Amino acid sequence: MPDQLIVCKSCGFSVDEEKRDGETGGGHLLKHLEALYEQWPRKGELAIETTGCLCICEKPCAIAYVGTGKPTYLFANLDATTCAADLLTAAELYLDSKDGMVSAYTLPAELQSHRIARIPPAP
Repeated sequence: MPDQLIVCKSCGFSVDEEKRDGETGGGHLLKHLEALYEQWPRKGELAIETTGCLCICEKPCAIAYVGTGKPTYLFANLDATTCAADLLTAAELYLDSKDGMVSAYTLPAELQSHRIARIPPAP
């Protein structure tokens, strides 16, 4: 199974703005990610999946990177309108790391302060 980038479809654009023109922030982010993903040379290594909620509703917009034998990274307070390319850049770092460890300082600058959690892999 390839590593996954999971997008919360329910996230708003912010705590105060759930939808914009009828679209959630998560839906907007997903649309931008999928457009970039189609041209992304590593799409065979990473699946983009969605979930109904990542339970971090007080910090929308949120995504997670998940991989077998790798830690899960949770990112939140993302700008759904601008972060899609940075998320694919961060995905490349995650894919390139055999143990999934990615230092915050190697992430795109716009993402560094948005990494909320690193959850150890299941034994």
